[in-house]
Amino acid sequence: MNLAINSRDAMKSQGRLTIEAGNAALDDTYSEQHSEVVPGQYVMLAVTDTGSGIPPELMERVFEPFFTTKPEGQGTGLGLSMVYGFVKQSGGHIKIYSELGQGTTIRIYLPRARQPEDVETSIDGVTTVGGSEVVLVVEDDDEVRSTVIDMLSDLGYRVLKARDAQSALAIVESGVPIDLLFTDVVMPGSLRSPELARKARERIPTIAVLFTSGYTENAIFHGGRLDEGIDLLSKPYGRDALARKIRHVLRNQQQRNLSRSSNGQRDLRLAVPSMAARVLLVEDDPDIRAVASIMLHELGHLVTEASDGTEALTHLATRPFDVLMTDLSIPGIPGSQLATRALSRLPAIRVIFASGYDPGKAAGEIAGAIFLRKPYDEQALRTALNSALQS
Repeated sequence: MNLAINSRDAMKSQGRLTIEAGNAALDDTYSEQHSEVVPGQYVMLAVTDTGSGIPPELMERVFEPFFTTKPEGQGTGLGLSMVYGFVKQSGGHIKIYSELGQGTTIRIYLPRARQPEDVETSIDGVTTVGGSEVVLVVEDDDEVRSTVIDMLSDLGYRVLKARDAQSALAIVESGVPIDLLFTDVVMPGSLRSPELARKARERIPTIAVLFTSGYTENAIFHGGRLDEGIDLLSKPYGRDALARKIRHVLRNQQQRNLSRSSNGQRDLRLAVPSMAARVLLVEDDPDIRAVASIMLHELGHLVTEASDGTEALTHLATRPFDVLMTDLSIPGIPGSQLATRALSRLPAIRVIFASGYDPGKAAGEIAGAIFLRKPYDEQALRTALNSALQS
């Protein structure tokens, strides 16, 4: 209630208030940067507003008892100090992310209780993989920028850096090859990050873009800062989460690039399928979905398209399919859960995971599933389909 009241006052009763809860993992890297944090599993409660924001010079004082920026008689200065005391007494952690004129997110992390019989497992059981691509990191916080550069360098990437969008644009316009633009959503200066991304794509059509923010994903998309469907990595993130997301975004972009370069130049000899099939294609990226659908049609298969898990389940409930071809990361429901539900309805259906993510434990437990790593061409797609249909 205290956080919601503060948000209301910061927005002068006009704006958007977002309250959300979820599970979170704070790892060793985050603990090293925040000495009071014990690494482990937490429950996260976040309150976000689109208000005036907190000036940087006041960030260190907001939890002090009786400190307030409100006019006399409109605030006691005890609201945030009470929240802080409750969180600390509960063995938790509290983090504020704020930008002047943009708004504030306050995240509360409380230790997640586990019953004795619960088995602790890794987040997704995937080995961390790096790469050798060139990544342009755009981050105005010096400490965060330094940490990200160190993590990316350790993963093998070549890293360029900029502290604001205008400096990043100058690097893009210099002609240096860049594979991925990794930028905070809210940056100082007149050039906004979405505009930086648009200009970067104009100059380097093959570039991949990944946004990051201390605001939660719901606050970012519902608040209109980014359009739905854009890749976002929420802060705080650890080395493994960063590595997985970077590879996913790069592989998706490589798939788009491969599709564009091969469009109209496909070998029609591949259009003779060993077995015709009814394929449910689930892919949230419209460019990748369109080209994959064309390739499947040229291979002689019947294709039904879906952009998310909910639409896919509707199709599965109304007609039979021989093959489910789905990304692991799709809106609404993970690809592995979609496959499980598809198999419960159609036990004979074959599953192909076509993804930029490496298969995790859940996907690996789908019996007979074929993994088709992005970027893939028509030959790789035909091979995966034949393997699935002949299994």
